[in-house]
Amino acid sequence: MNIKTLTMPQGCRYMSEDNTLLDKLPRNGKFILNKTVTGCGGTSLFLNSNIPIVLISPRLHALKDKFEQHPGCFLFHAPYTNKAKRATEITKLMSDLRNYIDVHMSNPFNRNSMPPKILVTLDSSGKVLDVLKSNGTIDEFLYVVDEFQCLMGDATFKGNTDMNFLIRIDNDVKSICYLSATPIPDLLLDEVPQFSGIPYIKLEWDPDVLEEPNIREIQMKKGESAETLCSRIIQDFRTNGYFARKIINGQMVYSTEACIFLNEVKSIRNIITRNNLEPDEVTILCSENKAADLPNGFKPGGLCTDRNNPVNKPFTFCTKASFEGVDFYSTNAITYVFINAGKEWQTLDIMLDIPQILGRQRLDTNPFRHDATIYYKTKPDCLSEKDFRLQQEMMIKDTEQFINDFNSASDSMKKRLIGLVRDKADDKKFINDYVDVFQVNGQVMLGINHLVQVAKWNQWHQRSYYYTNSCQLMASIQSAIKMNVKPQEVKDFESWYYSAPERDRLIGYTDFRNSHPQFDGFILQNPFIDQHYHEWYGSLGYVTLANLDFDINKVKAEYANQCSQAPIIQECRKVFAIGCSYTKLDVKQILQRIYNSLGLVGKTAKSTDIMQYLNVRERMITNNDGKRIEVYEIMP
Repeated sequence: MNIKTLTMPQGCRYMSEDNTLLDKLPRNGKFILNKTVTGCGGTSLFLNSNIPIVLISPRLHALKDKFEQHPGCFLFHAPYTNKAKRATEITKLMSDLRNYIDVHMSNPFNRNSMPPKILVTLDSSGKVLDVLKSNGTIDEFLYVVDEFQCLMGDATFKGNTDMNFLIRIDNDVKSICYLSATPIPDLLLDEVPQFSGIPYIKLEWDPDVLEEPNIREIQMKKGESAETLCSRIIQDFRTNGYFARKIINGQMVYSTEACIFLNEVKSIRNIITRNNLEPDEVTILCSENKAADLPNGFKPGGLCTDRNNPVNKPFTFCTKASFEGVDFYSTNAITYVFINAGKEWQTLDIMLDIPQILGRQRLDTNPFRHDATIYYKTKPDCLSEKDFRLQQEMMIKDTEQFINDFNSASDSMKKRLIGLVRDKADDKKFINDYVDVFQVNGQVMLGINHLVQVAKWNQWHQRSYYYTNSCQLMASIQSAIKMNVKPQEVKDFESWYYSAPERDRLIGYTDFRNSHPQFDGFILQNPFIDQHYHEWYGSLGYVTLANLDFDINKVKAEYANQCSQAPIIQECRKVFAIGCSYTKLDVKQILQRIYNSLGLVGKTAKSTDIMQYLNVRERMITNNDGKRIEVYEIMP
């Protein structure tokens, strides 16, 4: 595929900051735009432009977010109710859309208004196309297919809808921008006729504006599940009052909100019931047709859309089919991701899904926006490459034979064959072939579902290469999110720390801080490093820790001793003047008064105690009676 690179201006973080970008994009024709990073304002660029736009998204939550942010748009959405009521709603929506377009495009007294901006899900886009086609404005719009990588990700459970959408928009529309920060891999794009050979534009950003995600990977042990681990996270939050903490500019900051990405609604339901979570603690992002699977009193949606004053519940649960394109506004939320290779369609796509998840947090004021813990399981039980290729060859052969028989059949037989394919149960589709029913130029026909075909290949590749062992899975995740911002020495240390035995971590941490002080900022801002290590190193220092042989028990005792001395030291600095000398009796009496004032009942002062609290020097002086006595001189 011929890829054209557009270099964004230095220091530019959002696409709208490049005033010339829209002029560099094709105004007619079809093209792929790879943003390369999430959260860079791609959809906002188009919605704020002077171009008539139809924004098509596979995710309703994302469209609702955009509608909140751009209230002048038209959101074409009919809630899922009974068929008759929904049909009535759709008819009314289509009428309202005609009026909206007339006001924004045909009204001679409204020439200065913003061009029409229509928001619609992929499933309902056909109705919008019908309206635009009927009023002769279909060619006036640029159609932005947002998060178009979902076409492949969703194909195995809604492939007919996605493929029919792709066929129709490709046939009826002349100007399409397929937009994504994680596009379908080039190799797979070429296998889908509607994508093959179209221009591919990739944005290249100034590396100084990028921030690299901070990922901790944890392999689930035998018997562990998303439900058990989430229960542990919830209990820790209830005990501590926070999910994570880190040091920013010398101040401790806390995460009191968590975004948790899971495979399915069933897991969310189990977590809620097991931990007695209440509706006012939980936000749930899942498809509307899964609402009935939630516990009583819980419903999908409710995500905060106010970026200026975000107010969120402690727990936000998201399923695989709900997060793309959604903006999360939080001042302190941290991310948890659960990966397993269970059911085929639930397997996270490492190259597509992981970067999308890590890019959901939109506010720069959130110090935890790039921090995530990934819990994973490996599951290598899949076909060998030889067996899979043989299986695919047989499926393609059967597909071609079926379609050839269909094309040569009589009209009555064609109807019967279409009915057989259409009525096939969902779990029986695409087992032996890729035959599907399509609407092409108003005609019902059978053809190859290319999206499902490439999705099957991608799933096999994910499971065969990435999910076979932890090393390959983690390497692929790091490859998918690689931005080369964090120094390699820090990356190497963090990778070692996450997998090191508990007994080795303190000495490794201390050695790294001592030998690489220039990287303290990275280390202190990593919420996955034990905060006690920061406290011990900051208070005791390398030499003391080494003298204690990095023994955790000894270090804890010494640190506790120093912490208990802190208020005494503070009072001593108030009473004893630098440069002055005090007799041992005076020191003993002053220290006793300090002990008493601090409520240290039973603590008896000794003159030698002063050496624990201040920098002193013992010396001999001659007093007023001409006697030589020992004193403590207070040093700076």
